[in-house]
Amino acid sequence: MYKKPEKKPCGFGRIKPGGTPALWLAIPVGLVVAAVIGIALQSAPIFSHNTMNAWLRALLIGVCVAPASIALVWAMVVDRSTVPGAIPNPEHSVEFTWYDQAAKDSFHLLLAGTGLGAALTSFWLPPMVSWTLIAVFAFAALAFAVSYLIRRES
Repeated sequence: MYKKPEKKPCGFGRIKPGGTPALWLAIPVGLVVAAVIGIALQSAPIFSHNTMNAWLRALLIGVCVAPASIALVWAMVVDRSTVPGAIPNPEHSVEFTWYDQAAKDSFHLLLAGTGLGAALTSFWLPPMVSWTLIAVFAFAALAFAVSYLIRRES
């Protein structure tokens, strides 16, 4: 009887459907994403369009962005159950509790800071500053309201 050979453990996890190491997909796709970001950013109108400098600038931007883009692609494709040491339910960890509390505190500080800031800056600064703070406050309040209604329904 044929026995399927066991796969070697992979320190960085595997992709669920095929079982191939996640880095085999994350590295090339992440490099392509970094190259696209580098080319897009170097073509911004704030830079001169000298051909030699443009390619060098695109390469440097891509090199700087590559680690983050590879990590992002890896996080999107890896099967958590294949990562050694990964906890099964991260939402029940102490760190998640700390994060959750910090997010709540930050949101309340954002509302208080933008609300009071809009009121105070209207006396001393140009109107655009207070209107910007009002817009940030309104966006945060609207995002909270939508999130609250979605949670309430589920």
